[in-house]
Amino acid sequence: MKIKKPNKIVAPLVIAGITIGFLTAAYRFIFSGNSEIQDEQPVEPNLQAEPSDSEEENQEKS
Repeated sequence: MKIKKPNKIVAPLVIAGITIGFLTAAYRFIFSGNSEIQDEQPVEPNLQAEPSDSEEENQEKS
């Protein structure tokens, strides 16, 4: 009975593919998280929520 030799090409390719996939996912997680934090701007209070007295007077005149 012949003993089949293990395929020495497939195993390293599978390991390399899994490693590349893992590193890519980690890179996306780390750097996409940082870019979202940097892109966010601090929330400023809405200063025009209540019309000022001069705006109310202008609206009444119209």
